[in-house]
Amino acid sequence: MRYALIVVDVQRDFCEGGVLAASNTLSLLEPLCRFVDAARRAGAQVVFTQDWHPANHSSFQTQGGPWPIHCVAHSSGAELMPPLSAELGDLVIHKGVSLAGAGYSGFESTELAEKLAGLAISDVAVCGIATEYCVRATAIDAADAGLKITVLRDLIRAVQPSEVAGVLQELAARRIACKDSSEWLQFRD
Repeated sequence: MRYALIVVDVQRDFCEGGVLAASNTLSLLEPLCRFVDAARRAGAQVVFTQDWHPANHSSFQTQGGPWPIHCVAHSSGAELMPPLSAELGDLVIHKGVSLAGAGYSGFESTELAEKLAGLAISDVAVCGIATEYCVRATAIDAADAGLKITVLRDLIRAVQPSEVAGVLQELAARRIACKDSSEWLQFRD
């Protein structure tokens, strides 16, 4: 069985100082970088998703949507938040690239499902930002695609931390595992 780690939207605009920052994101960066490195060493396929919106995306307040302008394709706000970076062999999936649709899930209108299937990956861990939006949607869509899913509860950050428990309960009710990162990786070495 092959496995993958999907790092969802750890981008400048979603981290502290960004226009749509989740809570406590700076505390995520160091442990996430260590875990990504450990996952690579253990043979996991690392996948980074990035919001990659056109400048007039339908989700933006200027277009009648709920969000401020964020993660515009090729902008500094759309970049992975340093020190996180993609390496040779990692997959980078741009989502939310069309004008319409929220683009919350890494599977929505992308080739992620096909790429994972092509690599014979059946076991996926999901982490990143934001728990109640893009992490949740990516985990649900991965499960709906027939993948075994684990959300790494120590490597997620939410816009509203008070919503995390409810999201994790919802995911558990869908038979999506919620574990600490050390529990997920130790069985895959």
